[in-house]
Amino acid sequence: MKVFNLFSRLVLASSSVFIASAQAQDATSSNTTAGSVFITPTKNLAFALNVPSDSTTDLYFSLMMPTGISWGAVGFGSDHMAGSLILVAYPSESGNNVTLSPRIGTGHTEPVYTSDIKIEALEGTGLDNNTYIFNGRCSNCRSWSASSKKIDVQSKSQNMIYATGEDRSYLKTDSLDGPLKMHYNYGTFTMDMVRATGPGGVPTIDRSENSTLVGTVQGLSKEGKKDTAAVAHAVIMVLVFIGLFPFGSFVLRLGGWVRWHGINQTFALVLAIIGSGLGFSISKTYNRSRKFNTAHQVIGILVFIFIFAQFALGFLHHRKFKQTKQTTKLAPIHIWMGRVLLIFGVVNGFLGFKLAQSSEYNYVLAGLTLFVFPSMAFILIAKKFIQKRWNKSKESKDEPTGYNLEPWQRSNAQDGHGFNASVPANAQMPPGQNASIPSMSSYAPYQGNGRNLTGLGTQQNTQEYV
Repeated sequence: MKVFNLFSRLVLASSSVFIASAQAQDATSSNTTAGSVFITPTKNLAFALNVPSDSTTDLYFSLMMPTGISWGAVGFGSDHMAGSLILVAYPSESGNNVTLSPRIGTGHTEPVYTSDIKIEALEGTGLDNNTYIFNGRCSNCRSWSASSKKIDVQSKSQNMIYATGEDRSYLKTDSLDGPLKMHYNYGTFTMDMVRATGPGGVPTIDRSENSTLVGTVQGLSKEGKKDTAAVAHAVIMVLVFIGLFPFGSFVLRLGGWVRWHGINQTFALVLAIIGSGLGFSISKTYNRSRKFNTAHQVIGILVFIFIFAQFALGFLHHRKFKQTKQTTKLAPIHIWMGRVLLIFGVVNGFLGFKLAQSSEYNYVLAGLTLFVFPSMAFILIAKKFIQKRWNKSKESKDEPTGYNLEPWQRSNAQDGHGFNASVPANAQMPPGQNASIPSMSSYAPYQGNGRNLTGLGTQQNTQEYV
């Protein structure tokens, strides 16, 4: 009987364990949310999507990115930006949370925020160690009125896109239309929407180093892209206003090299035209600059116009000066307009880096400004000082000394009187006691220049002078 009771207890215990195990498996199964997962090749962005089977408009998703990048985004509906619904995530203003902005792609330009798409942040959203996480539910995300594109939830290879910003966090804002810089990494992938369909909920992303793609296939992948037009615009305009224009004025004052001044300023004008053209083109790329109403753009347009006026004044002044060899009334206008344009050009450079979300380069611009302009001023001041000393030294050498003064340069010389009186070169001097003259007998009687002067008395012999 005891053996039977012990056996019965073992059977009941085994049954309890089996039932508990089955219940646990059922619970695990019910807690597992269907989803497809994509991870970028550089592992700086992960995205998982769930298509709830009990809804026709909503989607659940989870997006993760490290704190080192500025922003991350995933686009639905296409393998290119135009018309795609793009979810853009970036740090909040405090840096401890995530801002997620639904936007519509307009081509190879910054996507535009849309208020038609509603995003609800769910539990788990925020900063976890060094990872930003946004868990959310997106309403009206299967189709959107701003485009004819939509998500095909029956597709096993739905086209999608992704992108990440630079590997530095310059953007921290709660604004849903926060300013973005051009993507640094980008690419395409396809997602199995059938696999992602199931009970609604936030899908899970494996955060281990060995995490792999689930229900997704990597397509195009590009890394290290930069906005080369913006870089070229910045480099050219800094070269023009910190280098070439000041140098052209410098060579004119240093050595009076008018020809080199003209050549330099003409070359600078050509570069300014190229740089400004790049600036106009770049402005159409970003939401913050499309309307051409920022301080940097307004000042830039005015400076661009007055550069041509400055060049025309310089040309007219130079042509008139060659004809008259005299300065013109245009000269002071040309000089002061050039100075004002340089000041506004440099100030506009600082505004430009701020507009481009690259304020750290203002330190470089400030360093160049504080080096170039004081250096040129120092050289011109030193040149003026040396030239002044040289002129004084030359005057001192050219002045006669007491050993070689000519009689008419001596301080005690008087005109027409005394021992040192000046004597005309053609004056006839009577023979003196020490004069070296020929024999007195060789002199003929004075005839008054060949005329017979009878009214002056009897002729006198030259010997009577001795």
